[in-house]
Amino acid sequence: MPAEYSRAPSSPVISIIIPTLREEQFLERTLANLDSLQIPHEVIITDGGSQDRTLDIARAHNAKITVWTESRRQTFGEAKNAGAKLATEAFLVFIDADVLIPEPQKFFEETLMAFEKNPKLVGITVPLKPLPENHSLVDAFMSAPLNWFYIVSNNMFHSGNSSGEFQMMRTDAFWKAGGFGEHLAAGEDNEMFRRLATFGRTLSYYKLFVQHSLRRPHKLGWLRTYGIWIKNGLSVAFRGKAAYKEWSVVR
Repeated sequence: MPAEYSRAPSSPVISIIIPTLREEQFLERTLANLDSLQIPHEVIITDGGSQDRTLDIARAHNAKITVWTESRRQTFGEAKNAGAKLATEAFLVFIDADVLIPEPQKFFEETLMAFEKNPKLVGITVPLKPLPENHSLVDAFMSAPLNWFYIVSNNMFHSGNSSGEFQMMRTDAFWKAGGFGEHLAAGEDNEMFRRLATFGRTLSYYKLFVQHSLRRPHKLGWLRTYGIWIKNGLSVAFRGKAAYKEWSVVR
């Protein structure tokens, strides 16, 4: 691990921000998976008002917690920005509550090295794979176009695109870009990477990957899910607003 990252645990290098809303099914596994990470880090749970065991699980893992208290539903952008405001160090990592990072120590050693080698690099995303118990040939086939889209758009066209399952960025670049768009019901992840790409490089680090539950395509179907993603992505890109007033919760 580079010497500059070997710092006391009281001074985190990585702030891992996880938006939550009724995530007791996945959060314990997600947080336990990070226990092996030795690079100084902190975990921040930004909760939208869970009434299940989500916050108990977060407290058991000594996470920082911020809770949304307004009557209306919190947007993803508001949740992620609230977590970023609690962050203390150089890199922000945004993941979903149903995401696992294989071999976290090795994973973040590689991403931190990529940032160190390229001072112009401001944001990294990685390909997505299903959790092992959810894997099927259909899932692998249907996940491939999305992963290739992010590889081509970031690494070849430098246009900046990313899903929200995993995004890592320099903290100073995050605030320079203005944080996530809080007005967007969905699509704030892609929109954020596009703004980052206007003053720095974004990268889809295809040698790494994260695993996620695929709960939305499993519940709604892959074709319907792709239709929703495409409709919303085009709306955000060309109209500056989401195609939906509220992003449906899938649990």
